[in-house]
Amino acid sequence: MKTNRYTLLILILLFRNFIFGQVLEKNIEGIWQADSSEVTSMYHDTYQFYKNGNFEFKPDGYNGLNRVLSINGRYELKKDTVLLYIKSTKEIVGGYPNRSEITTLSDTWEIINGKIKSFTYKKNILQKVKINKCSDEKCILIDDRKFYLIEE
Repeated sequence: MKTNRYTLLILILLFRNFIFGQVLEKNIEGIWQADSSEVTSMYHDTYQFYKNGNFEFKPDGYNGLNRVLSINGRYELKKDTVLLYIKSTKEIVGGYPNRSEITTLSDTWEIINGKIKSFTYKKNILQKVKINKCSDEKCILIDDRKFYLIEE
């Protein structure tokens, strides 16, 4: 009797993972914004997943002190985990902090007069991210943080 229960439990878990992976794989492409489905003058943290297996992460546009503008690479979906292989970043180099006339998340501070440079890494940097489906079909949880589909 115990063997039947364990077999049933294993089958349920395998079936759940198969279904979950299928639904998530089908719907991961697009731009996913953190914490809100509303788009204003700038995006909050976003992941963009492309059909060709590439991804781009952009930090919150409202933070004027961000030096990292984007993280780029390839992704691979494995059940409830996304493997992110980081190939490059775009960053602001140089410049200096200045009080902005536009309010930012950084108490109106921003970096000005910096140059945008791309950095390519010789070896892909692997990062593992947990991903789950929200109850809302236009939402996913990335490391337990809600991201909303804002553009397919």
